[in-house]
Amino acid sequence: MIKIIVAMDKNNLIGSAQGRMGMPWHNAEDLQHFKETTLNQTILMGRKTFELIGKPLPKRKTIIVSKAHDLENLNAEVCHDLETLLKDYEKDQDIYICGGASVYQQTLDLANELIVSYIPGDYTGDAYFPVIKEDRFKCIEEVEKETFILKKYRRIK
Repeated sequence: MIKIIVAMDKNNLIGSAQGRMGMPWHNAEDLQHFKETTLNQTILMGRKTFELIGKPLPKRKTIIVSKAHDLENLNAEVCHDLETLLKDYEKDQDIYICGGASVYQQTLDLANELIVSYIPGDYTGDAYFPVIKEDRFKCIEEVEKETFILKKYRRIK
């Protein structure tokens, strides 16, 4: 199953080139949620997101999607054809899409599930998540955490 995992503010802001690891905020509780959700799973991210993190995340199979063919020594798998890769994950295997904005844009119409952490507050940044269309995704779970609200959406069309 193709799952998107993302943290955003009320304006769908997800990233800042100036932020720590590309994020406009630091939310330890959400980072722990991300870790617990993706541990021992396959994660996919764009090259820029990978560079902001700086290394593959431990105990996860990391796939980097990039058009560049000169990526090497990253200790991660590199994918140049996103659609072909994701066809392998449509049914039997889970893959967690971890950003950035361009990768989210390319995969939103393919995703079966969205796992969204809504971070309260006003932030500045330069990367946004696409609008979640209510005619395509239905909220199936909402949990109020101490420092954010977690919502899970399932594809309806």
